[in-house]
Amino acid sequence: MKKEIFFLFFLSSFLFGFTSLENIRVVDGDTIQAEAKGKEIKIRLVEIDAPEMNQPFGFQSKNFLNKLLYERDVTLIAKGEDRYGRILGEIYADGESANKSMIKSGFAWVYDRYVQDLSLYRYQDQAKSKNLGLWQAENPIAPWVWRKQK
Repeated sequence: MKKEIFFLFFLSSFLFGFTSLENIRVVDGDTIQAEAKGKEIKIRLVEIDAPEMNQPFGFQSKNFLNKLLYERDVTLIAKGEDRYGRILGEIYADGESANKSMIKSGFAWVYDRYVQDLSLYRYQDQAKSKNLGLWQAENPIAPWVWRKQK
């Protein structure tokens, strides 16, 4: 019970505005680990789903997110917590949404199940029409489909 109360207090401190992130490590194309306010946290980028690491374009997606965040002023707007205990959030690199950049560059899908910002579909359609990132593949498989197949 104490652990849950502490985490709720800790999470609530992130829910009000931007939180600066340090010592960022990219786990994959939609997950990072970082330090915020002196605490180690794991963050799942909201509204996007990037290829799994064992999926085509998984490594490229991770590398692209790493390039977006490398040596930049990175901040978080927390939106909640998922069932795995990760903070759900939008990440900004020098003021630009990394979540949107992943979609615009073709290194992540709009996560249909959780999307709220419907403008993301426009960016995804543009990336598809330009054959950017994973859209270069003949028949890219969405990560949620890939996970079910494995």
